[in-house]
Amino acid sequence: MSVVTRVLNLGKRTCRTQVPRILGRRLESTYVRPATGVNSTYDEALKVIDEYKAQITAEADAAARELKQAQDSGASDENVSELKKRWFDLAVESEIRDSEVLWNAKMGKFDLSRPVYQHLKQKAWLARPLEVLMQRLLQMFVLPDLMDPRIVGIPESQLKITMSGAQEAIEPGVVIDPKEAREQLGIELVTFREESRLHTLVMVDLDEPFEEQQTFREQFHWVAANLPFSMTKTTADFAEGDVLLPYIPPHPAKGTPTHRYAVVAFEQGDAGQTRISGVEASRDMVLHEFATKHSLRPVGISFFRATWNESVDEVYRDILNLPPPSFGSMPKPHKNIGPDGRKISAYENY
Repeated sequence: MSVVTRVLNLGKRTCRTQVPRILGRRLESTYVRPATGVNSTYDEALKVIDEYKAQITAEADAAARELKQAQDSGASDENVSELKKRWFDLAVESEIRDSEVLWNAKMGKFDLSRPVYQHLKQKAWLARPLEVLMQRLLQMFVLPDLMDPRIVGIPESQLKITMSGAQEAIEPGVVIDPKEAREQLGIELVTFREESRLHTLVMVDLDEPFEEQQTFREQFHWVAANLPFSMTKTTADFAEGDVLLPYIPPHPAKGTPTHRYAVVAFEQGDAGQTRISGVEASRDMVLHEFATKHSLRPVGISFFRATWNESVDEVYRDILNLPPPSFGSMPKPHKNIGPDGRKISAYENY
């Protein structure tokens, strides 16, 4: 390992303080950068890091100029793509050892207009959050009950669900009080792509009772299409898209098991450039059929769960204009009770 590499790694280690959590909230940093003029080795390390950063920054600026010239001259898409990747990698390398950048990333503060934060955001997503999401999707049978896992693959975009009035996104698979989702959900989708692409968001209940067949089926709660997302535009603005099915809150019926509510983000056709129009959507569609028909590709997914309480009955009465249903097990036949409900005497025969 070269001296420069060891010094650069030292720069990385200056900001590796663990961030404690209390009830999901991060504590403020107590980290104080060491003073200069005290340790000559530390001062020399900072000098090497600054010189290296200046060198890579100059290379990144040159790569940015070369990229602009290629774009202005009408170079091929392949050439532009290669130049863009080279510039991005150099821009990341020029700031990746900055202690302030690393600490902001630790604290969850990402300025996604800067390549280094885009890189760190994706790196953070591909670590623990993606692992937890996939584990819960499979353990709770959201996949394959909702879609074929081979079609979904590994989600390439990070989808977060926020309840109305909440500051933090919910963890995948948590059980919520149905009244927390009475208002339309807030959706954040980080696509890790610089260019804007159109997406369709769908919310589905996987456990709607289907009395005719004594089983469960999907019920669509919400469909919104033509929503633009990019690396820097991550919050869903439904005024920019088209709502194909208005949002209805979760309403798990009394007596039914815990319901799973999945929110899926689909990239629209032609790499997110095709708009969806003239679509007739219904609550009883099948998700994979809907996606296939409109050339939708799943790129992000999350879910939560809910069970019945008294607030659900208000949804049936006030929003759905239906009497609240109640489900339960069939009564067991009693050998001492006749068809007319009258107790059978020990000396009577039916």
